[in-house]
Amino acid sequence: LFSTLSLVSPGAPDAVGQRERPGLVAGMALEAAKSALAGLESPVSSHADALALAVHAVLDNDGLRLVATDEDAAASAPASAPARSAALGSGWNRSQDVYTFFYRARDSPALVVVKSLVMEDAMLVHAASDRADDMHTLELRMGDFVQCVPAEGPGSALYKAEHIFSDLEALMRAVRINITFKLFPS
Repeated sequence: LFSTLSLVSPGAPDAVGQRERPGLVAGMALEAAKSALAGLESPVSSHADALALAVHAVLDNDGLRLVATDEDAAASAPASAPARSAALGSGWNRSQDVYTFFYRARDSPALVVVKSLVMEDAMLVHAASDRADDMHTLELRMGDFVQCVPAEGPGSALYKAEHIFSDLEALMRAVRINITFKLFPS
């Protein structure tokens, strides 16, 4: 069974029908992106890298803990979620059109795989758990969430989350509604 939903509007209610406070969500999203950007071994070098990193930051913020970025490492991943996500190693963005992340949830034994595929100016984010048959898909337009990727790299004054990303609040809502809350509905 596939579940496919496109981006929802920023003011849409969350999964339980409540509206989150916009300032709080925007602040959480920005802090998650800053943290993910600061912990990189391999810098963001494209719009696709930036969007894949932002989706990872939202999932990490929602309690999923990164255990691997390739299938070989995922096979030897711990059976429970670590206290913190593993660092994104130097090969996390070796492909410019496919990004793969394996997670363990804090309160679940499930292994979650999130695979993001780049198709022109869009990224299709697919997520599935080894504990369920459903796959959840979210389509994101890179230009809606990534402003620029500085050519100068991490040493540049522009290599900051505030300059790279835009509308992180809408991204956080879309990932939560279409991925996180569907993987873990309770």
